[in-house]
Amino acid sequence: MTTRIRDMWVAITALALLGSASAAFADDACSAYPKAKTDKIDSSVIDKEFGAVPAPKKKLHIAYVTKTLINEFWQDVAAGIKDEASKYGIAADVQAAKDENSMIEQLNLAQTMLSQKPDALLLSPQSDSNLAPVVEAARAANIPTIIIDDARTDGASTYIGTDQVAIGAKAAAFLHQIYPSGGKVAQIEGAAGSPNARLRIKGFKEELGKYSNLQLVASQPGNWDRLTALNATANILRATPDLAGVYANNDGMALGVVEAVSSASSLDKVAVVGTDGIRQAKKSVGAGEMRATVAEFPFEEGKLGVQMSLRLLGCQAIPQWIISPQAVITKESVKDFPDPKVN
Repeated sequence: MTTRIRDMWVAITALALLGSASAAFADDACSAYPKAKTDKIDSSVIDKEFGAVPAPKKKLHIAYVTKTLINEFWQDVAAGIKDEASKYGIAADVQAAKDENSMIEQLNLAQTMLSQKPDALLLSPQSDSNLAPVVEAARAANIPTIIIDDARTDGASTYIGTDQVAIGAKAAAFLHQIYPSGGKVAQIEGAAGSPNARLRIKGFKEELGKYSNLQLVASQPGNWDRLTALNATANILRATPDLAGVYANNDGMALGVVEAVSSASSLDKVAVVGTDGIRQAKKSVGAGEMRATVAEFPFEEGKLGVQMSLRLLGCQAIPQWIISPQAVITKESVKDFPDPKVN
């Protein structure tokens, strides 16, 4: 999309939406893009800082456009949104692109959702720029935009997500913990255009650099795809039969890594670490296949998305980054992280 066409779309959409913007804020007209006292805040202290979530003053409609619903992670974000919205009597519309590489399709979906004048627009962009025109148009119309995980987009009201560099670092530290004498390790990377992938790769490599006896022998693209990760791992195992560990940037790929390692009869020799904490990965960890997953909590992130929508509509100056939790889940601790109860 050229800059000129994008600017024209933003202007036209903003004019069409301006008439509804004040209604979204009920009796209190305020900015959906406030200037907060701090840039970021941990989700665990939001209530202490801002008080209870404001109750809606009228029937609200929110829209969520996500990357895909093929991946269990994004399914859980959507489920968290719907669960929390139901508590407040909010209508929640969820739309998704067919896969995590369909940027134009996702943009079209987001434009359609915004044209329906939601009270708040929740987004999980496929890149940090593909939904920028929608964020700009929503901002011009004073409709709050909440980015949930992965691709932070400039200009949004707030971003909900964990520290991705720390996630990659925790994976490297875990491999050091189980291999204190060292060994050869590999990484299966997420999609090249994904900010989460870039940050996890950065965190993993930087932390790994602290342990001179852990050698990174390969870092191959897996593109968030299980089969691609399986094939990449099979190639790495053929080149490095004495491989000790693999970190995959998400759990879907990690499960593909487990298949490759198992086919090579090396599951007892190669430690597989994933990221996200999806249900299937936790089952694999509990069964002693994957050694760990550095978990995010997508269901909780979805709930936070609804809560931040209400706080913004209630004129609270929410910071630009709501830092959601993370944890390393192992066979010993998996029982402490039950799956969310989805209605």
